[in-house]
Amino acid sequence: MENLIAGIFGLLLGLAGLWTGIKALKNRALADRWHTTNGRVMERGIYQPDQPMLSAPAFRYSPLVKYRYEVGGKEFVSQWILPRHIQLPRHNTKKWAQKQADSFPDELQVHYNPEDPAESYLTNASRTALYAVLIFSALAMLLGSLFLLKYTAG
Repeated sequence: MENLIAGIFGLLLGLAGLWTGIKALKNRALADRWHTTNGRVMERGIYQPDQPMLSAPAFRYSPLVKYRYEVGGKEFVSQWILPRHIQLPRHNTKKWAQKQADSFPDELQVHYNPEDPAESYLTNASRTALYAVLIFSALAMLLGSLFLLKYTAG
């Protein structure tokens, strides 16, 4: 019975991971085609994102880079470093977050959505991390399949 439960869990976990990874890669490819404009940093610092986290309190700090940019004569302000529809803000220690925030120059290139210029980012999500999600999801599916084979053979 344990093999059946483990097999189903592995398959479901793998399928969810594959779906998430493929969707994120597609969104990343779309975001790569967004237009760019020059922007200026208004504020740098750190903050604690209001999202549930499993990490210890000392590792819940994210870099804050508030910037402004102009598109079609209209000014926009954002603080999204990564595209929000792909990845939540990365977090770690206060020192790490401040170092990340300080790594951005005063004048920077902003990627914005041509259909909604208020949506922007500074750096795209890591392709390597998204491929890692696909690889681990495939491994979860493989392990789930092995547990199901063991269940049917026993």
